Amino acid sequence: MKKCPDCGMVIANQAIRCPKCKFNFAESSDMNAAVPAEAAAVSAAATGAAAAPKGVAGIMPMIDVKASNVDELYNQLKAAVVKRKTEFDHFIDFLENRTNWLTAPAELEGPLACEKGLLIRSVAVTKQLLRIKDTIMPQLDEESAIIIGLFHDVGKVGIEGKPYFIVKESAAPTTTSTLGLSFSTRISTADSAPKNSYSVNPKLVHMDIGVRSLYLVSQYMLLSDDEAQAISYATNVNALGGNLSPYTLILKTSVDLQTAVYENQDTVSSYSFTVIEPK
Repeated sequence: MKKCPDCGMVIANQAIRCPKCKFNFAESSDMNAAVPAEAAAVSAAATGAAAAPKGVAGIMPMIDVKASNVDELYNQLKAAVVKRKTEFDHFIDFLENRTNWLTAPAELEGPLACEKGLLIRSVAVTKQLLRIKDTIMPQLDEESAIIIGLFHDVGKVGIEGKPYFIVKESAAPTTTSTLGLSFSTRISTADSAPKNSYSVNPKLVHMDIGVRSLYLVSQYMLLSDDEAQAISYATNVNALGGNLSPYTLILKTSVDLQTAVYENQDTVSSYSFTVIEPK
């Protein structure tokens, strides 16, 4: 436990902000200690800074996040969280070992209605957020960007033991032979392997995805007001009546870019959006 230097409240060691007086420990001298070189290198890789030509300013091209590289990019983002590592790691451990976070789809229909779709979109949105934050909102803390980017849609894992998306059971199609016999047309070949079809788990208590995301994250991490609003409303900003926190605005921009542009190959090619393969 530690004591807030402003109001004297005793709070958890991993807390980054005092819940009573809002003192920000991240801005104190203790939290501004030098980051280890290894962590700094990973952080640069996660944000794209490592790929920027020396002396050249500007927004880096978007990295193409897909099933073959998402694990590597995800691990880079995790390693870039240093100041809030303890609480962050506890939540990640819960997600990876007690939910389907690593395999869940991102949607019922669309390009990421597939295994690992949620992880792909979460990592891609975070990369979008990191690559544009220095232009739109340079005061946004990098670790806050990673946390709200990765976890804005985490409610789609459901809860422990009850995933949000479940695989639909569908009967194999049948055909009738000239002898009048019915038989299955499902042949076990790579080309004919059926794609999973998903439905929402009816056993879950109904809850907006943003609310469920905040519910899960807040059990493990102390969030600022801005982070809480961003996670809750980035995909449902109409509910805020125009009262968007800058964090929510920049996260919404990142989500919109990812879902409307970079998940649509026709849009990427038609408008010449640059997408690069990570090295």
